[in-house]
Amino acid sequence: MSIVGHMTSITRRRLLELAVARIGRAAVAARLGVPVAILKDWLAGESELPDGKLAPLVDLLDETDGQ
Repeated sequence: MSIVGHMTSITRRRLLELAVARIGRAAVAARLGVPVAILKDWLAGESELPDGKLAPLVDLLDETDGQ
């Protein structure tokens, strides 16, 4: 299994929270190509960020580093 498969749901939520703190919910949702309601579900732990959205999230965090 890849490292993506091993990343815990808590770690994924923390990465999402960091992105939201940097640029806001609407902007994160737009960058990940999902409705804000889906992002809210991920942040609340009601559903898990899919593996396919993890790389774009990491790219977003890299681009906004220092903000």
